[in-house]
Amino acid sequence: MKTWKSGQKVTYGVYVSTKPFDVRFVGADDETLDGRTGAEYRRIPTLLMVAMAPVLGGVFVMAFPAVVVLLAVVGLGRFAWRQVAGVSGDTAHLAVMRWEPSTSYLKNTTETPADAKPAPDAALSDLRDEVKARRDDEK
Repeated sequence: MKTWKSGQKVTYGVYVSTKPFDVRFVGADDETLDGRTGAEYRRIPTLLMVAMAPVLGGVFVMAFPAVVVLLAVVGLGRFAWRQVAGVSGDTAHLAVMRWEPSTSYLKNTTETPADAKPAPDAALSDLRDEVKARRDDEK
């Protein structure tokens, strides 16, 4: 079967490429075959196209309701997904568990650095003294 490349002058007819899938109609003789670059096209005979027209029409009529329902379901699904993702996106970090018990066994607890205990704050020691003085007064 003869093949044509895009950009060649061809005769009237329908041309189909399988890799990549592309269908082109040429309306007159000696027109250039516009198509994807580097694609090879095969001409489908006009009588075959006329014979296939009722079949293609029937497939379109039978498949169109299913396509409409499928597109509606996909559209509603995407809308619902965006809503759920938008609401849960702000609070998803709350559901993530970051507790790792195995790391507690790997950590060396016998060694404590010298600066592990912070130095007591002056205001805190003043508050302790004040609380101790008030308790002594109440006794």
